[in-house]
Amino acid sequence: MKKILILGLGAFGFAVAKHLGENNPDTTIYASEINQEIYDAISQTRKHPYFFDWVKLPENIKLVPDSKVILPEIDIIISIIPCQFVAWAFKWMKDSLKDWVTILNLSKGIDNQSLQTVSEKLSEVLWWQNYSYAYLAGGMIAQELVDWKILGADIVTENPEVGSILKELFQSESLVINLKIGTVKNTELYAALKNIIALILWYYEGTWAWASTQGFYFSKLLGEIQWVIKLLNWDSNIIFTDYALSGDLIATCFGWSRNRFLGNILWEWKDISTALEELAAQKKIAEGYETLKWVHQITKWKEGFEEINNFWDKYLT
Repeated sequence: MKKILILGLGAFGFAVAKHLGENNPDTTIYASEINQEIYDAISQTRKHPYFFDWVKLPENIKLVPDSKVILPEIDIIISIIPCQFVAWAFKWMKDSLKDWVTILNLSKGIDNQSLQTVSEKLSEVLWWQNYSYAYLAGGMIAQELVDWKILGADIVTENPEVGSILKELFQSESLVINLKIGTVKNTELYAALKNIIALILWYYEGTWAWASTQGFYFSKLLGEIQWVIKLLNWDSNIIFTDYALSGDLIATCFGWSRNRFLGNILWEWKDISTALEELAAQKKIAEGYETLKWVHQITKWKEGFEEINNFWDKYLT
């Protein structure tokens, strides 16, 4: 039986841990959290200190205070930590990793400095390490995952055996997994870039833009995102039926997502610093702003990105 470690027990990490624990009741699944307040609260009560106060983690989720101690035994690492910390975390762990460990990444974002996806950053950090990489993305708002609503997600990997194991681990009556064997970069870009659409679209929601106006901005932004993907990957052949694109777009843009919330409070406060402080006060992180920041760096001198560039110039500078 594979030994599994979840890294990160924020709102989404906690929801994933609950789902995996209940979906695999005969498997002990280890979990680690760097925030001491969150770790202590879950250790003592099995509940998250900030979210889902009616939910307890199943008993087969075993918290570990120092993940490095058990890393040499771990076969599958499920990384649910913010994108900007992933490279740092695996640098810290790399000497303890098991040979041919599977790394399943669930974070959504791009490195601001290098414009690399998580898979590309890890290939640099772990250049000497034998490992398999996989990526999971889809329309999966934490609240709905906790409540066992019907959801869908893509798992993308170049290793068919790894893909089959991960699909069996996650797929349930409520979570449909679409397994794709191939390169992961486009899927990583879908998951990061759709946060921009949610942030901008729901800023305009605050201005009382109605459905037709929202549809106008949605279409314009989706077209610009397609060309951002081409700039970064030389591949603009986006697949709308992927859960990581269409499913995640719908969930993030029209559900109560963190990026939609950031767009709303940006409109309310008219200042990104104040909006981010309000978000942090609610113990939430929205990757859309950081993603928009790096996208603007590569689009600001180019034609065809009017919505992205105008929004940045008007509201974020």
